[in-house]
Amino acid sequence: MPRNPQRIIPSAYHEASRRQQGFTLIELLIALAISAIISALAYQAVNGVVNVQTNVQAHSERTEEIQRAVWWIEQDLIQIVPRGVRDGFGSSLSAYEYRTDLGLEITRIAELPTPRASGGLLRVGYQLRNETLYRLTWPVIDRAPDTKPRRVAILTGVKRFEVRILNDKDQWVTSWPLEVDINIPSSIGGGENTQPKKMPLPKMTEVLLELEDLGVLKRLFMGVS
Repeated sequence: MPRNPQRIIPSAYHEASRRQQGFTLIELLIALAISAIISALAYQAVNGVVNVQTNVQAHSERTEEIQRAVWWIEQDLIQIVPRGVRDGFGSSLSAYEYRTDLGLEITRIAELPTPRASGGLLRVGYQLRNETLYRLTWPVIDRAPDTKPRRVAILTGVKRFEVRILNDKDQWVTSWPLEVDINIPSSIGGGENTQPKKMPLPKMTEVLLELEDLGVLKRLFMGVS
């Protein structure tokens, strides 16, 4: 038996007490720092995946918007008919009208028999306002003073919308109709011949769209022979 058992008991007590103390403050701070670093890395990884998915979705939606707008323009330009119209003031407009400040306006075959089509024909137009390209459709071919077009935004983020037209002399012009065509008398609205006079049409149309995110986009459309 030990001579001094009182010395053994305090030693064992202190050893057990030290084992029950757990982490020190420094150890706890280190653990928290490691946890914060791991959490930050995990957040960056998840956030990166979410950003990639968001960008892919936004790019897909933008591409679809552009394709839809180009499809509308193509469908309108390849179905032009040489039918002049009368505006709300009684003046005649040719089947194909374009000015940089006013936009594009044409007469085309109606895609479907609808209340907005007259005699199987439809008057449509394109105008750029505040970087948004609008497609316009009129409810009648020959307009009354109170006739208003339906305006639908088909493409946003458009910095420039321009049209070049190839005439019968294979020259590119930036307005239509030509001066010689404007001087042709029209029978719209009365007279012995009530049928609208057939107006000349371009041989080819080049449409330029300058987009704020994708730059310049050009498309070439053949005229109706």
